[in-house]
Amino acid sequence: MALRRPPPAPAAPLGSDQLRTVWNGFRSGDVVPCPLDRAPLALTVDASAGMYRFVCTQCGAASVWFESGPGGIRVRGHPHGHRLRGA
Repeated sequence: MALRRPPPAPAAPLGSDQLRTVWNGFRSGDVVPCPLDRAPLALTVDASAGMYRFVCTQCGAASVWFESGPGGIRVRGHPHGHRLRGA
């Protein structure tokens, strides 16, 4: 059985403008693809902190943690491991 290598780590996290686009698409019901392998992104929720991040259902790449409120999206931190770019 061959071991699968994780995808290379992108150079930069998903930027706030790109994150806003992904978030708006997700909220409108679109299936948002991972920019690394085109698999669907899932939304991870940390309810105790009121934060979200997108995680690829296939490769596990993740966006930065962010909050969404009346004032828009506010980036809160970086994930451990891979970060998404593009969208």
